[in-house]
Amino acid sequence: MWPHTVAILIGGQSKRMGSPKHLVTLPSGQSMLETMIAFAKKISPTTVIVGGKVEGVRSVLDRRTLHGPVAGIEALLASEVDSQYLVVGCDMPYLQPIHVDPLLECNGNAVFSFENHTLGLPLKIHTDELVHCTAYLDSGRKSIRGFIGKLPHTTVVLPDEFRNSVTSLNSKEEISKSFGDNG
Repeated sequence: MWPHTVAILIGGQSKRMGSPKHLVTLPSGQSMLETMIAFAKKISPTTVIVGGKVEGVRSVLDRRTLHGPVAGIEALLASEVDSQYLVVGCDMPYLQPIHVDPLLECNGNAVFSFENHTLGLPLKIHTDELVHCTAYLDSGRKSIRGFIGKLPHTTVVLPDEFRNSVTSLNSKEEISKSFGDNG
């Protein structure tokens, strides 16, 4: 088990979904958030929700509104919950521990790439990056990939067979397509 914290981002606007993504019920009967909390418990003894409050789970609220996932990461790094985090989205229901093990095995910050493109999440990050995160947001930028590009990090090439496992589901159509007509 990884000795640090898994952080689940839930603070997005969910424009394409039409309702908060973390509350969307999957064909399994669980919400996307319940699925991600179960994932986190397989990896770490500590889980934190970022961007909203969830009963029974430690939560960290964003310090800035409408600044995307980087603002959630800033709040997380400032929270002092831990010194390292695996940051995931609430909308990655196929994610399993085997998929993130290569990131957790890296020293320092780590992120996946696929077909020469950096993926924003999952992201392994250290609290030392708070100053960089704040400076990035203060400069008016919000892109998670842009932020990662400013960090020292290890890039792990995502194996082809893991590609769908790290995909975020952003709309009801994507859920339906991903899970079949039962979604």
